Amino acid sequence: MITAFKIELLFEFAVILLAPVIHTFYLWKYKKVEREVLIKNIKLFAGLYILVGLVVIMLIVRDFGL
Repeated sequence: MITAFKIELLFEFAVILLAPVIHTFYLWKYKKVEREVLIKNIKLFAGLYILVGLVVIMLIVRDFGL
């Protein structure tokens, strides 16, 4: 069952994971950082987003018995 606690945790992790995206955009747009650094950041955080996505899918499947 999805509880308010799980929803709150999901929301908090989503906010935490948005911070690197905003920071990378800021570096790209205003600081003119090298392309290689941006690609490295994107690859690193893409892996984390995939991992979090898989955990969320597993929680949903487990809770709803799909």
